Amino acid sequence: MEPSDRELMARLVRGERDALEPLMARHYRRVYRIALAYLRDTEEALDAVQEVFVKAYQNADKWNQGSEVGPWLTRIAVNHAIDRYRRSRRRAASEQPLSEEQPDHDPHLTAGTPSPERQVLGRELGEQIGAALAGLPDKQRAVFVLRHYQEQSLDEIAGILGLSLGTVKSSLHRAIQRLRGELGGLRA
Repeated sequence: MEPSDRELMARLVRGERDALEPLMARHYRRVYRIALAYLRDTEEALDAVQEVFVKAYQNADKWNQGSEVGPWLTRIAVNHAIDRYRRSRRRAASEQPLSEEQPDHDPHLTAGTPSPERQVLGRELGEQIGAALAGLPDKQRAVFVLRHYQEQSLDEIAGILGLSLGTVKSSLHRAIQRLRGELGGLRA
């Protein structure tokens, strides 16, 4: 029987590095999708994932043993992605859209190949959505990404971000309103 996330975290707290690999295997995709939703660049997202798990290892002793590991890792991923995004935004005076060399997805996470027309439409749509998401305030973006990209419940989001349920609801509502305003005429 495989050890639970909590058992793996307890081993990390004791300094057992070998517990990190199975924890990464279980949570890698979710952490990657969070990073990619913020950073919109596969290489940046992959780097961020590695850094998130390094932070988890380094801060294992700060994990509350009574809480679930998934939301704790998600919070680290969201905070790290926001920090990386802010740093990259400061470095670049203007936003750079995704290019053909930088697709907005990891080809290993998708099944099948869409037609060239769908690929172009998808890339353009992804650029527009990415630009609209980038324009959201950090809290609204975090709530939106966790709800719509990670399919977290509102209660889970509140726990992950340390916000009240009312704040999560209002942030999600505001994010959706802003995105509708930005993307109002968009049709796929």
